[in-house]
Amino acid sequence: MPMDAPQSDASGTQPKDKDAGVRWRKIAIDQLGYALNLVLTFTIAALGYCFVLLKDKDFTPGSSAKCALIVSLSLLALSALCGLACVIVRLWDFRGTARRATNHPQAPTKEAVRMLDRATLWLFHVHLVAFALGVIALATTLLLTYGGKLV
Repeated sequence: MPMDAPQSDASGTQPKDKDAGVRWRKIAIDQLGYALNLVLTFTIAALGYCFVLLKDKDFTPGSSAKCALIVSLSLLALSALCGLACVIVRLWDFRGTARRATNHPQAPTKEAVRMLDRATLWLFHVHLVAFALGVIALATTLLLTYGGKLV
């Protein structure tokens, strides 16, 4: 048997890499941060675009387009608030996890850290859904207002 080949245990399966779980957890945390930052940036940009439209004197939406724009502004504002809340809860989660890892006297309980983790994911999902629906409502506004130019 070659020296490089991993040894199998008595059941014939390969031993698991002990660091693989830690490595994949770090990748998952990093990817969540990247996705959160990206969607939060797009949310703020879309909100800015809505306000630029409102300032434009040539932008005269009809009543249904106005409703769609109000829905868009509301959903994008909700998305921005959930994104910011998600960032704050993630920071609390990281702080609590770090305190638990170092046996800090003020470390939160394991259940408290799990609740923060669940809250982070819940806020992130609301953030994504509100952003997607807000962008759809904004696109609807633009199509209702300027769609006649496509014909």
